[in-house]
Amino acid sequence: MNAGIRPVGTTVTVGQVAGTEDVSHNLKEIEAVVEAASRAGSSLVVFPEAVMYLFTEPADVIAQAAMAHGAQVEATLQSYADRHRIAIVAGLYLPSSTKGRSRNVLALFQPGSGKSTQYDKLHHYDAFDFKESEKHDRVPLQPNYEELVVFECDGIKFGLLNCYDLRFPEMSRLLVEKGADALIVASGWVAGPLKALQWETLARARAIENTCYVVACCQPAPNSVGLSMIVDPMGAVIAGVHESAGYASGRMDMARQAYVRSILPCVSQRRYMLMQRDAASEGVQHGVR
Repeated sequence: MNAGIRPVGTTVTVGQVAGTEDVSHNLKEIEAVVEAASRAGSSLVVFPEAVMYLFTEPADVIAQAAMAHGAQVEATLQSYADRHRIAIVAGLYLPSSTKGRSRNVLALFQPGSGKSTQYDKLHHYDAFDFKESEKHDRVPLQPNYEELVVFECDGIKFGLLNCYDLRFPEMSRLLVEKGADALIVASGWVAGPLKALQWETLARARAIENTCYVVACCQPAPNSVGLSMIVDPMGAVIAGVHESAGYASGRMDMARQAYVRSILPCVSQRRYMLMQRDAASEGVQHGVR
């Protein structure tokens, strides 16, 4: 491909896999989906938040799992990416410097990279009687939004969100302002009354308001809602999974995204731009500490 020539698109896969207490089992389930995604011609496969280990376990148990298995899981997923020549995004628990806590991370493994790119979850799920902030490190905000992660795969730039982040539209917009062409949401979206409706509504809303593809991957029922999906820039679901474990692949057509943005140019028409507004407030750091 010539430098500067944008690809027409790429195929991506969502792997709706549950994180259980058995790390070896989880890795086998992940590899099976990675193999299938590679055979389907995908350049990227996305797995849920916490696919490494059961997210309902207490803080100290998850911290122990992070210490015992985190490095091994990282090395194994990198080997999968190298062997199958496919990029992998997966939710991991990694060790924290604080005793009894862990890091809730989305890790990107690119073929041949040798080292993962990591996004630490910004918005802890302290809602619906769940208290995630008691389990994981709180991530400080940084100048110029350096805590946000945008990466490139097959010529397309993706921004990363982790589960509860989906409820904060300003984060998705900031990722787009940082250059993301598409958004990835890896989630353990906890099951409950109307939660499946909210998950799908929010994923499709982020696609519509940013006129971009959204690759949304969730853990299956019963702990989570399932409904992993690939959403196009008009909010249509082009591929997806129901409640049970499984996977789905779909093609992101960047020519379609360009067309949608030409007939619905709301991103370029907006009068409030978050990054410009922040830069205008001299010396004021963004966000709430």
